[in-house]
Amino acid sequence: MPARRRPRSKLRFLTRLALVLVVVVVAAYLYSDRSPVGHFRSVEGERSYKQSYAEAMKLLPAPARTVDVATTFGAVRAYEFRNVNADAKTQANATPIVLLPGRTSGVPMWASNLNGLLAAAPGSIYALDALGDAGLSVQTRAIETSADQADWLEQTIAQLRLERVHLVGHSFGGWLAANYAARHPARVRTLALLEPVFVFQGLRWQVYAVTIPAALPFLPQRWRDRMLEQIGGVSEIDRNDPMTALIANATDSYAVKLPLPDRLTEDQLHALTMPVYAALAANSFMHDAVEAERVAKATVPNQNLTIKIWPGATHSLPMEHPREIDDALLAFFAAHESR
Repeated sequence: MPARRRPRSKLRFLTRLALVLVVVVVAAYLYSDRSPVGHFRSVEGERSYKQSYAEAMKLLPAPARTVDVATTFGAVRAYEFRNVNADAKTQANATPIVLLPGRTSGVPMWASNLNGLLAAAPGSIYALDALGDAGLSVQTRAIETSADQADWLEQTIAQLRLERVHLVGHSFGGWLAANYAARHPARVRTLALLEPVFVFQGLRWQVYAVTIPAALPFLPQRWRDRMLEQIGGVSEIDRNDPMTALIANATDSYAVKLPLPDRLTEDQLHALTMPVYAALAANSFMHDAVEAERVAKATVPNQNLTIKIWPGATHSLPMEHPREIDDALLAFFAAHESR
């Protein structure tokens, strides 16, 4: 007699239960590290990361200014880039652009976009390493809430003396930007979200499953490489690429101590009164772009929202289509510069 098949509902339950157990075990491991702030796991790991960071920064145009901005949560590394062809008066009157990177990517992630943006941006462009994440920012106090996340960013923008900004974020940087805009709308002239997470949707459950190896340094390197391949939408990662080497080094060497972002509420999305541009990737591993678009259109005031799903694109959208993304952002900023 053939073996009886388990009902599908029971199989689904057992699968979810197994996943929950794995997450609990991983969480127990992660929280065995009692440090309340993000940090490098070793002196050697920090040295290796900073070397790869320096190599990746060579892909960017030279910054006009580098500053470590003091906040109550630590020092935020900020770079100012300027369009050398823009006259001083235009530059002084233009709204600056602030770029927030995705998780473990830091400022170097904008290498593909900065030249195109600088060629036409009338004002300065500021790029920040997120506090509490891998980069050259140094966290000294625990970041425990979404309000804390907005607070360190507000302190940074205020210390840089930026009255209003065009705020751009990719992935987790997109959440950071939207979370800030919901709490400090008067500071944000426009909000641009490139493949944002926890804004219009949470993460797919598969994301949690494949990112577990990145948090467990004792697991084989090939498992962590597989995670990077799936999120980045590539068949194989190139360890000789400076940006890939930087991210791989970050996952190996840096212990992130940040709370899981709170997804923006409907009230927060309704309250985004500034113009919002959202670019979603049709083939994103992180979420369902069609569903994210539906939520955005149902919550963000229609007169404020510009949204597009990019066919064939993955979560690495700004790096995959740099010229098109740059053109879209610059046109969006220009349309609302005098608002």
